[in-house]
Amino acid sequence: MSIPSAKRRPPSRRRGAARWWTFALLGVTAVAVAIVVTLRGGDDVPPPALSYEELTGSVFVPPAQGPFRAPRVRELKLPPFAGAQSIWGATGRDFRGHIWVGVSTTGAGSSARLFAYDPATEAWTDHGSVVDRLRETGLARAGVGQNKIHSKIVPAADGWLYFASTDEEGESAQGDVPPRWGGHLWRIHPDRHVWQHLLATPEGLVAVSGVGRHVYALGYWGHVLHQFDTHTGQSRRVVVGSTAGHVSRNFLADLRGHAYVPRLRARADGAVTASLVEYDAELREVGETPLAHYLGRESPQANHGIVGLAYLPDGNLLFTTHVGHLYRIEPRAEGPARVTSLGPWPAQAPAYAPSLFALGGRGWVAGVIHARGGFQWAAAEPSTGVASAFPLELRGLEKVLLYGSVSRDNAGRAYVGGWAANGLGGQRPLLLQLDLGG
Repeated sequence: MSIPSAKRRPPSRRRGAARWWTFALLGVTAVAVAIVVTLRGGDDVPPPALSYEELTGSVFVPPAQGPFRAPRVRELKLPPFAGAQSIWGATGRDFRGHIWVGVSTTGAGSSARLFAYDPATEAWTDHGSVVDRLRETGLARAGVGQNKIHSKIVPAADGWLYFASTDEEGESAQGDVPPRWGGHLWRIHPDRHVWQHLLATPEGLVAVSGVGRHVYALGYWGHVLHQFDTHTGQSRRVVVGSTAGHVSRNFLADLRGHAYVPRLRARADGAVTASLVEYDAELREVGETPLAHYLGRESPQANHGIVGLAYLPDGNLLFTTHVGHLYRIEPRAEGPARVTSLGPWPAQAPAYAPSLFALGGRGWVAGVIHARGGFQWAAAEPSTGVASAFPLELRGLEKVLLYGSVSRDNAGRAYVGGWAANGLGGQRPLLLQLDLGG
């Protein structure tokens, strides 16, 4: 696979970043070169050697004129299909810079579809529906549905893209009955367009994360963490714990194969507490940090938990919570990661912030937020506290809901998915391209 020359440069490093990250990144590259794709397909095609930037699905190219200006907004027209409803944060990028999206449907027995967009040619490729792939593998039963691809579409060191599908039929909002048809973990090869089925779970699968060898999927109810080892093909699981029908829409993983998942507990007095639990690559619990700014006035069931996330060039991770708070995860060579509250996001007025993008430059971060005035683009330089927000221009769109993303193309443009009114009393999927050049 040819990797664009602009992507071959090693990611930038902040002064003072821990030295062990350099060795870790070199180690992952060596592993990536050594692994061959042998699982289920028999393909003896070695994967590409990947940088940290590529393994996290990130683009660390700062806007030429800085982040503090309103982006130009452009709607991309998706290929239509019956029942298409929304893009629930199911975005990702491959190593060529193509943008991948999972389009969800509504209704029992329906099926989500997977698409890829080439920004250079503006061409779409339809990679088919989940239920059709279940039929091909002999796993489909009469009436089966997989109406959502809700997870991010995550690159791994073996050269494949990983994502999850799920059903919603018959699930209980109280968190005691899983969806009828459960969930499935998949991967697709971005060059050969081949799907492979990896795991079927009784839980619905809402999120996927991973950097390098280990890929994780989060199941509901109860925050069940599934791990898939891309090297051995083995999978295992651990119950992290949740309550009151709460499901976090996202979670994170780092270069060491550690996963960070919210845990909710109900106290005897009826209050619910939240913490972030760290698991190592052996699924051993190695740390737990209270999250004071995780739950708000809404019920746990109505709270989306971790909504936005971003990988920084220095190896640190950022995430936003449903209540509009920003946290940093600092992985360490010894002991658990350090989890730190960075305050409200954005600083001027906390808001629902389902997308977050690491822009490179001087630690710039930005994302789409939903505040009282509508959807805005918020940008900040955390080291100096400089921040700004601009309204998103959504003319011609009605009843818009924008959800999470972390994906940028090779030109640095950001992508955000969701839905808009379809003019027939329902919704249609919506994908926006945000040109940060202003």
